Amino acid sequence: MSSRSYDVFAATVTDPTPTEARKQLAGVLLGMGWLAIPIVETVGSSPAWWRAMLASVLFGVAVALYLTAVMRPPNCGPQQRHELRPVYLSFAAIAAIAALLTVVVTPAWAILFSYASVLSGLHLPTRHAVPLLFASAAAALVLTLGQGAEGAVTYAVSALGVGALMLALGRLIAANVQLQTARQTIEQLAVEAERERFARDLHDVLGHSLSVVTLKAELAGRLLPRQPQEAQRHVRELEQVARAALGELRETVSGYRRPTLAGELAGARLALDAAGIELHLEQRAPELPAEVEALLAWTVREGTTNVIRHSGARRCAIAIAPVNGSGVASAEIRDDGRGVRGDAPGGPGNGLEGLRERAAQLAGRIDAETPPDGGFRLTVTVPAR
Repeated sequence: MSSRSYDVFAATVTDPTPTEARKQLAGVLLGMGWLAIPIVETVGSSPAWWRAMLASVLFGVAVALYLTAVMRPPNCGPQQRHELRPVYLSFAAIAAIAALLTVVVTPAWAILFSYASVLSGLHLPTRHAVPLLFASAAAALVLTLGQGAEGAVTYAVSALGVGALMLALGRLIAANVQLQTARQTIEQLAVEAERERFARDLHDVLGHSLSVVTLKAELAGRLLPRQPQEAQRHVRELEQVARAALGELRETVSGYRRPTLAGELAGARLALDAAGIELHLEQRAPELPAEVEALLAWTVREGTTNVIRHSGARRCAIAIAPVNGSGVASAEIRDDGRGVRGDAPGGPGNGLEGLRERAAQLAGRIDAETPPDGGFRLTVTVPAR
């Protein structure tokens, strides 16, 4: 199979849409183009009618088995043997068809051993896939020796090489699927933890205040017929408590919606580590106004998101500088990746627009550029006085 077909396959392996499934199938069919070689040689050799019929039927069976097995999701973890049984059966059947057509029709059909190797390398556990790869290569070598050592070695190396490539690619796809699952789990846990924290904050903020409001209202209601002035005093106190509770609620909601620098740095470390990107953090514990801290926190979030999604980097450096002599604080996120064009679809040119708007509200400045030595650098400076 072609590398393009497996790029599509890796992107859509978890839950492909109908359009993605069609693209995946098109990539797989493109990778089967090499089967034109034995077909041409079979037609050119003018075989007996029964050989031509045998080749046609077995070729159709092999293609059907291959397509059914190769479109399965890769082995993304421990699987029961009965779940992999169709792959084992497809491998055995395709290898048998390859052997029969190679001997009876033309040696060019030994290329089918390469497709059997694709199935074993992509889907089967390593301890089973490796022996099957060598078995496919050995069978291709032995059955084609009659047409010369060079041709036999070509078929054997093709079966072994393609199978080894699919073995590595299948593990890479599985690792990507596991990483995606881990990220989704982390995000879900973070949402649940934040929901619990917010519920606790609301309980702490409003529980006491609402209890006082209830008691004051009950007391004012009892005093109103007999002591209206005393009831009026309790009503005024009730109003003060309600206003104070409303202010506390607004502060709580504001704090809930505003990210903290410490929280975003912790989240960046977790996300970069999950993506396999080394983080170098420089932070000198700056004391900042809440709105300035929020802007730098948004910067860390947006910058690390771009690093993970677009850069292909191996290392990322985040530097948080405290207020300097001119009263300016800054945050810088830099990676050693390939750099990103600002006009790239989905690139930082679009993703940073919201950050620019936040910075403009605080008279801040954003610089997003690809330095001369490569990578990408995002710098935000903001007055902190």
